[in-house]
Amino acid sequence: MALKTYTGSCHCGAVKYQADVDLSKVTLRCNCSLCKKARAWFAFVTPDHFRLEQGEDAMAEYQWTPVGKPRPNLHYRFCKTCGVRAFATGQDPKGGQMYAIAVATLEGADPDELAKSVKYVDGRHDKFNQGPPEDSASL
Repeated sequence: MALKTYTGSCHCGAVKYQADVDLSKVTLRCNCSLCKKARAWFAFVTPDHFRLEQGEDAMAEYQWTPVGKPRPNLHYRFCKTCGVRAFATGQDPKGGQMYAIAVATLEGADPDELAKSVKYVDGRHDKFNQGPPEDSASL
């Protein structure tokens, strides 16, 4: 599948964006303490494939620096009214800017396509290139 333009938003509609995403490619579920509690599921795009249409003034930001790290991995952007985390910003492994789109905020995303693309990663142990341990109830 190729890139498709999706509209995304928070629950109350104060934050709206468009993103060009290929959902047949990998989407990630992480088991770090923050993602686990938030049930995070992300698709990643470069800045040229993301457009915030409204709501910059309606958002707040949360940053969390994992133990032993010099800086936060992501800057989580969420609606100040309804609390929905629509996306995050950060750097990809090569140092380029990226957006982590909360899959749940995409309108019209095909659940079957998403189910095929999900990859579970072991963020709890900083091993984003592998899945969580088999014996852990991590997600």
